[in-house]
Amino acid sequence: MDFVYIALLIVLGILMVVTVVVTMVTGTILSSAPWVPTSKKISRAMCELADLKPGDKVLDLGCGDASILIVAAREFGAKCVGVELNPMVALMARIKVRLAGVGDSVTIIRENMFKVDLPDTDVVMMYLLPKATHKIEGRLKERFKHLTIVSHGFELDTKESKNKKVNGSTIRKYNW
Repeated sequence: MDFVYIALLIVLGILMVVTVVVTMVTGTILSSAPWVPTSKKISRAMCELADLKPGDKVLDLGCGDASILIVAAREFGAKCVGVELNPMVALMARIKVRLAGVGDSVTIIRENMFKVDLPDTDVVMMYLLPKATHKIEGRLKERFKHLTIVSHGFELDTKESKNKKVNGSTIRKYNW
């Protein structure tokens, strides 16, 4: 058992290095934002700002390595879906979800967030560049009558209801 765990950690480490190099080289060619990991502290603050409750449905657009989703599932009891276009990052997310023991609560979809069928959700989490943030906002308004969005770093056109500063980053909450 220990050998399998160590082997998975080594593979995950190699995938992380390859992913960082690939995303640095490709930048926004593959996705709407280069992959930048979200710390556990910021992930937790995003979940707290969203007022997550057990059973809430969370959608993370451009989920990267699933850091936010792992915290949402493990610490808040949320049911989560992550959408990630970059195949290497999506694979890394799936591995991290399994290693974190939240595979029953987190699903990773490798798809373009602008084309994927958006599942029913209570909360959308995102850490996207401004252009992608504004583009997806219109799609979310068309799809959802009521929604909470928590954005790390970048503003939406909708008036925010709350914001919070964590480690020099601004996290914004929006409701409609």
